[in-house]
Amino acid sequence: MNMFKHSAAHPEQAIVMIFDLEGFSKFFSQPDVQSYVPNYLNGVLEAVEIAVGGGHAYYLDDSDNEPPGTNDLSPLPRPIHKKFMGDGMLYIWRYHDFTAATKRNLLNRLYNLQLHFSKVTLRVAEEVPVIDIPKRTRIGVSAGSIYKLTYSTSRRDEYIGYSINLASRLQNYCKGIGFIASARINASHQKLAESKYVRVVATQLRGFPMIRIF
Repeated sequence: MNMFKHSAAHPEQAIVMIFDLEGFSKFFSQPDVQSYVPNYLNGVLEAVEIAVGGGHAYYLDDSDNEPPGTNDLSPLPRPIHKKFMGDGMLYIWRYHDFTAATKRNLLNRLYNLQLHFSKVTLRVAEEVPVIDIPKRTRIGVSAGSIYKLTYSTSRRDEYIGYSINLASRLQNYCKGIGFIASARINASHQKLAESKYVRVVATQLRGFPMIRIF
């Protein structure tokens, strides 16, 4: 068994995002799953990569008359860790790689991805021969300390930390909403309000005290 080294790295401030796909277990239980689940996941992951890494956000196109480049997104800071989690992904960024503006850009892009996710599934459906595919995603975003664990016999890393657990709880908490970000990200309240974000208090996060979220 590949064990971790005896000590974790020093804590580092990070922004963490976790998303998952509603109804993925039901989708995965259909016949001949191996033939079309990879195509579905590839299409979804491509859209997420566009949101966080830049490219043409086709899911935002509302008209054939839009000028070329209207929804072209510039790259955001590169994540230090990405991990597929079976029905979604974990992304981790260094907190100090972001400015106030790029933090807002990250939140806006993830919110818009969730809001327009039906266009992602519509495009992916062309490669998937079943009707009942996941049509909604849930996204939780948090910030805080993380710790890197390194395996003793390989260069692979894993991460643990409060912010990862919080992002997971927020992602699970936002059923019916689709997107929640912790106020620990410390984005400008005024700027977020201008973008129509609503500040509330999460009172039923299992294992966490009451926290402010957007």
